[in-house]
Amino acid sequence: MSRIGIVLVMFRQKHNLDMLYSSLTKQSEKDFTVYFVDNNPDNSDTRYSEDLNKRFSLNIVYISSGGNIGFASGNNLGASKAIADGTEFIFFLNNDTILDTNCLRELLIPLNNNINIAASAPLILFWNGSKTKERVQEFGASADFNSYRITKMYEGISFNDNELPEIMPTDVLPGAATFIRADVLKKTGLWEESYFAYGDEIDLAKRIQAAGFKCTVNKNAVLWHNHKWDKENKQGYYFEYYLIQRNKYLYFRRYRLYFNMLIAYLTDSLKFPFRLIWFIKVCDLKLGWYYIKGTYAGIFGHKGKPRLNFLK
Repeated sequence: MSRIGIVLVMFRQKHNLDMLYSSLTKQSEKDFTVYFVDNNPDNSDTRYSEDLNKRFSLNIVYISSGGNIGFASGNNLGASKAIADGTEFIFFLNNDTILDTNCLRELLIPLNNNINIAASAPLILFWNGSKTKERVQEFGASADFNSYRITKMYEGISFNDNELPEIMPTDVLPGAATFIRADVLKKTGLWEESYFAYGDEIDLAKRIQAAGFKCTVNKNAVLWHNHKWDKENKQGYYFEYYLIQRNKYLYFRRYRLYFNMLIAYLTDSLKFPFRLIWFIKVCDLKLGWYYIKGTYAGIFGHKGKPRLNFLK
C-alpha cells in the first residue's frame, strides 16, 4: 500500500507521458502509486505507458474504463481503487504536467501539520519549454459559491518569489492538480460526474467547505502545466467552452440557485457580443455557437457526456 495515489485520466494523450514519468521518478517523496485510468476504448494509452515504463519502473495500476467516460468519472474510477487499496492521500493530476523534485513532499506538509486542512495544491506555472519559473498560471483562488464566480489570485503574473506567500488559504483547487485526504473524499463524495469535465472543481470545493475543512496552496510545491492551445485546435476550444458554460448552469440547477442562474443568464447575454470578438480572435466564429449551445444545454439540464458530433 502506498501513502499517495496519483490518479491520471488518459484519453489520446500518451505524448505527455515521457516528461511526466521522468519528473515522477525524481520525486523526493517516493511512497506513491500511479492509478492510470485509460478512457480509450482500445486501451492504446495503456500499451504505450507499459512500454514506456520499462525505462522508468514506476508503480502503476492500470484501469480500463471501457470508453470515454469523462474526466470526472475517470477520476472517480481511479480514486475509488486507490481508496480501496488503503491510500491515505489522492493526487488528481493532469497528464500534461511536469513536477518539481519536491512537489509531492511539499504538498504533504500542510496536511500533515493541520488536520482541518483537507487538500492542497501546487504553484502551477506555464510551461515554456524548460523548467524555469517565468509566469504563474494558477496560485490560489477565491470563490462565491452562490454566483459561481471564481477570482484567481496571481494568474498570469511574472514569477516573483517574494510576491507569493509560502502557504496560502484558497477556496478552490485546480482540477489539473488537487492533492486531498482520502478520508475527506469519503465525507464529501468524489467528483460530480454529471459535469463530465470542467466546472467540477468549484462543486467539490463547495462540499469541502460545507464539511468544515479548509484548502491551501503551497508555493514550494511547483508544477509546470504543459497545456498546448493554439488556433488550429478548434475542437479543443469548442469542447472546453461548451462544457464550461453548460456546467455553470448545471451547478445552479444542482444547488437550486435559480435566481443566481437568471442573473448569470442575463449577464452572459449582455456580455456575449464582447466575448464573441474574443472567440473570433482565439478560435473562430463557431466557438460562439458552442458557447450558446452550452448555455442552453445547462439550462435544460443535459448532463454527462456532451452531445457533440466530433466527440467520440
